[in-house]
Amino acid sequence: MRRVLAASGIAAGVAAFVALVLVVAALAFSVTVEGTSMEPTLRDGDRMFLEFWTRDEIERFDVVEADAPSSVSGGDARILKRVIGMPGDRVSVSRDARVLIRPAGEGEIYVVENPAWSAEAGAGQEWVTVPEGAYWLLGDNWNASTDSRSFGFVEADAVHGRVVFRMLPLGRNGAVAQDVRLALVEPGSAR
Repeated sequence: MRRVLAASGIAAGVAAFVALVLVVAALAFSVTVEGTSMEPTLRDGDRMFLEFWTRDEIERFDVVEADAPSSVSGGDARILKRVIGMPGDRVSVSRDARVLIRPAGEGEIYVVENPAWSAEAGAGQEWVTVPEGAYWLLGDNWNASTDSRSFGFVEADAVHGRVVFRMLPLGRNGAVAQDVRLALVEPGSAR
């Protein structure tokens, strides 16, 4: 009986230690959302788990944490934004919140369908090509995001990883919504 109790005590101690290590690791590899630039996807104060080991596996529409360009932050702030343009892509942002993409190596033009964007006036621009080793990032809150529309490309080396899981608040915890997609633009309708 003593051996069973001793073994149970050791097992409980090991389980408590493992749980503590997991909590500390989760907090150490997490970021807190500051501001409203990613609403409604991410909200101010959300605690997000950062997959730092995936920084070399970034894909279109991933939400990433990156160093803000020095022109925006003085060089020490971090931002959470959605990857819209990959290296080699051609990107155009129209005045009516319409983002067009011509993926690298493709002839077709696609419109980015993001349910979080409204069709309110935004900054217009011509087509730009995303350089190798860089991304074009946009916030989900079209009218309250400082993003690549104002500061341009973000170097891949400035990306710290993907943000894929909301840890807190507990009532909203879970995977980050991935409801953004590309839709083929009919020939002649691209501006």
